[in-house]
Amino acid sequence: MQHVVRARANRLARAARSRVAAGAIASFFLVAVPALNAQTLVPNPHLDAQLPPWSAFVSGAPDPVGGGAAPAWESPPDVNGAPTSGSARVRMTPTLPNAKSGMAQCFDFATPTSIQFLNYGMAYFVPSPAMLDGATVATVEVRLFSGAGCAGFLSGGTQIQSLSASNLSAATWYRLADNHFVPNDAPVTAASLQIRGYLLQGPGQPTQSEYALNLDHFVVVPNSTTPVSLIRFDVE
Repeated sequence: MQHVVRARANRLARAARSRVAAGAIASFFLVAVPALNAQTLVPNPHLDAQLPPWSAFVSGAPDPVGGGAAPAWESPPDVNGAPTSGSARVRMTPTLPNAKSGMAQCFDFATPTSIQFLNYGMAYFVPSPAMLDGATVATVEVRLFSGAGCAGFLSGGTQIQSLSASNLSAATWYRLADNHFVPNDAPVTAASLQIRGYLLQGPGQPTQSEYALNLDHFVVVPNSTTPVSLIRFDVE
């Protein structure tokens, strides 16, 4: 039986300081992705043929410095299994807990927009069972800015999922999302937004010299919720 599930956000207390927090973290096995191509504001959200305008993202001081090969477009896999589409593969070389490696992009709203809440998320896919050792965390993050070009940080939100064989399977698409993230001091007027998808090194001991994650179907929809049809709801 299919379930409609709403994921709840762990809010960022300040810019560039997201952490793996204690509490329930939901993982969803993805059966159907909402038809949000006309609604999502993210440029190249489905990574149909190329990576740009996505670019590499790694953490830096005061966080531990992240490392890993640059993100790359590849096909397969694609979240819908489309032979003409693909996804982005991000990689991390383990360094220290809380290091991050993945991809991001900044885009301007057509006009400054009053944000009561955001519906945001991504799909992710672990390519190898060996990478499900609990040492890394899939993360999707949004950051709102008062100025164009991602200047003037306002507020941000993040969703995380520990990548462990106890709650996930390799070569399977899952969705990580929050359809009702409320910014600090909402409503806020935002002129631009940055969205990030990345691997976060957790506190566990890495068993691999490199970790990888495929990312697809990024969603950012202001002030509107769209249910996602899912099955299997696991809470770590």
